[in-house]
Amino acid sequence: MGDAYAVLAGKLGYPESERLKKLLRRLMDKEEAEIVASLPCPVAELAQKLGKKEEKVNEIQRGLFEKGVIFMTSKGYQFARDIFQLHDATACDVRLDKVWGRGLLDLWEDFLQTEWYADWAKIVQTWKMPVWRVVPARKAILKGTQLLPSEDVEAIIDKAAKLALANCSCRRIAQRCDSPAEVCLQVNRGAEYAITRGTGKELTKDEAMKIMDVAEEAGLIHSVYNNSGVPNVICNCCADCCVFYYPLARRGVLDKGVARSRFQAEVDKATCTGCQTCVERCPFEALEMVKIPGEKKLKAQVNSDKCFGCGVCVVGCESEAIQLIEIRPPEHIPV
Repeated sequence: MGDAYAVLAGKLGYPESERLKKLLRRLMDKEEAEIVASLPCPVAELAQKLGKKEEKVNEIQRGLFEKGVIFMTSKGYQFARDIFQLHDATACDVRLDKVWGRGLLDLWEDFLQTEWYADWAKIVQTWKMPVWRVVPARKAILKGTQLLPSEDVEAIIDKAAKLALANCSCRRIAQRCDSPAEVCLQVNRGAEYAITRGTGKELTKDEAMKIMDVAEEAGLIHSVYNNSGVPNVICNCCADCCVFYYPLARRGVLDKGVARSRFQAEVDKATCTGCQTCVERCPFEALEMVKIPGEKKLKAQVNSDKCFGCGVCVVGCESEAIQLIEIRPPEHIPV
């Protein structure tokens, strides 16, 4: 085999990227890279091909799985299917910090900023519909509001067979905000994977709900894949670090990658005290302070073109002057 790192970089769409090859070298030594580049392949065949004992190959593969480099599939172990999967699996693992410090995370940040973000934005623009979706904050929902199962974090958690807590890869890499990182909620298959690898801590349903509360108070955006099925993860994202919100918003294509919730914020100007907390908390810059005739204080106003219906502003409004109103039909969420 030639340069195994170049082969693996090519599988991820970046055969000429020296930054990605450097990152892969940090994740794998030469022996490991050669094994990964040969996957999928039966262990016996792989052992014979590389001149190693099957027990040794199994041991190496197990280590690569725990590092988030390879994944178990119906065909056996396989390399990450894309940059996104490798990013999420490797950067969430705090255990690697003991070995490399910020070394791996800094390599990720360099590659993302210099090469991948621009390409990611171009890919997103080819999609027929967004693959990611904002879920409204639980504390922002008015009593009596009928939520759909796929937009109700409490219902998702209540119906989950397994839950686990993991660290946010995006915030660990970028470190552009001081929001909590250990708030990524893995659900069902996602939880099983995180627990098996050792990167996730199993949670009870009550513990999971407390994590949602922590995320909402911190101004984070509940986010899931954009379909009506049960998600494998509820991410709690920020606009400063997330690989969806940060690069896509900066390139003006956020709506192509992220679907808004079915709700939108609305301000009761009579109740608004003009404290500006909502302006500071909004991750989409959808709130501004405006002059109201006859009023001494400026009042908050929602820019409907920018509001994604996350409810972060509602949670932080002490005067309860903001509420989420339903403006989109159930069909807004694809099957």
